[in-house]
Amino acid sequence: MTTHLLKNIMLHNIMFLSLLCVGLTGMSGCTTIPETTYNEPLTQPEDSHPAPIRFTQLKNRLPLGAEIGYLRPNCTFLKKTLGRNAFRGMKTQDLEDAVSEMLEMQGYDIVDTLNTVLEEEEDDEYLRAEYRLGAKLIGAKADICDHSSDDSLIMGSLFPDMQGTSGRLSIEIEWGLYDTLRRSVVYKTTTKGYTRQNWGNVGGREFLFNEAFAMAAHNLGTNPQFHDLIFYGQKPDNSWRKNNKAPNEGRPRKFDPQEDVNIKNLPLWTKQKQANIKQAADNAVLIQTGNGYGSGFFIGKNGYILTNSHVVGDALRVRIVTAHKKEKLTAEVLRSHKGRDVALLRLENMPEDLEINPVPIKVAWPKVSEDIYAVGAPARYKMQDSITKGIVSAHRHLKVEALVANYIQGDVRTIKDSNGGPLLDGNGNIVGITKSALYQFDSESDSGLNLFIPIGEALDYLHIDLIEP
Repeated sequence: MTTHLLKNIMLHNIMFLSLLCVGLTGMSGCTTIPETTYNEPLTQPEDSHPAPIRFTQLKNRLPLGAEIGYLRPNCTFLKKTLGRNAFRGMKTQDLEDAVSEMLEMQGYDIVDTLNTVLEEEEDDEYLRAEYRLGAKLIGAKADICDHSSDDSLIMGSLFPDMQGTSGRLSIEIEWGLYDTLRRSVVYKTTTKGYTRQNWGNVGGREFLFNEAFAMAAHNLGTNPQFHDLIFYGQKPDNSWRKNNKAPNEGRPRKFDPQEDVNIKNLPLWTKQKQANIKQAADNAVLIQTGNGYGSGFFIGKNGYILTNSHVVGDALRVRIVTAHKKEKLTAEVLRSHKGRDVALLRLENMPEDLEINPVPIKVAWPKVSEDIYAVGAPARYKMQDSITKGIVSAHRHLKVEALVANYIQGDVRTIKDSNGGPLLDGNGNIVGITKSALYQFDSESDSGLNLFIPIGEALDYLHIDLIEP
């Protein structure tokens, strides 16, 4: 028997054994991969109107150093360990398409841009979303065969169907559902997905992952609590919260978030004075958090501060820098209403030399064309105590970030981190809280279409009682 013939026999034997273990993964048990199946879809009335959902992103939350399985180059017994980054960089569009296809087949209303042509259509489509759906990869097991025709001409000619990637993959996905109207996470759950590809696919690992992810998305749609929330508005029970602690849960507080907050108002200023505007500006503060900064202002003399909810986020404590950087203090976030984007803070300690000169609060809306002033720290924290002037452009009832609410519209310039600062009328009375620029062209300028939260509504949402003089 010639040497050449022996080599061919050995090669064929190796390929045969490799196929048993990897190529024909459905007939093999070389690596234990948990299998999952598609769940039976739930039913709903034909005239149902599910709330629109938008898929946002997938995050990789596999533990550092995690080993999720093996990669077998050239479909042999030789194997390499796969780590947490084996499926790094999955294309968001492919994942979004998988979610859309799997959930739309079950009757869900998925916000996507597959059928849009114009940019304006995309903007309108995204604004429809009442819920945002995010995903985290928290578990994976893989046994993957990766064979390229460049690696072996003999293998490629004898087994052309094996070219590409085949194998088995099981993944576990944690889903989070965010209510854009109430600004809170309303449900979390986990589902699993599985795929088995006996023959090579040129799509590579991405193909395997997308197939498994599609099954996980399908099985999310069959979850009764998820289904009833989206189709019927029925809130899930609290069992899903057992392993999901609320931010700052259990941390010690200095103040009771339910304490009564009564603010003694001052007589309204009725005359325009430069001193009034200056006093109001001195009443404003800079709020620093672990992720940036924003603006706010004192109400009353007991260390209470108003700002936007998005300025403080889920922080329990923030840093306060008073006007002219005189004091650098700490405040506790007492209450926050994410839907109306307002928050109430309170200084943890009141220095004896701290001067708080309250400004009158005017609940009545300023009239259209009246002068208004905004105070804050636009774009850079060094710009603290900036005052800008404009007029009331309109009274609005708008849908902003999926929430329909009342706003004072003005052309007074407010840029970025002025958010949370006070809006003053022409006499210096507080009439609102800076919300945001409706259209912002870049970080240094805006269109002059700026929105402010009426101060009366902010007080109501935060359960603050204003005692009039």
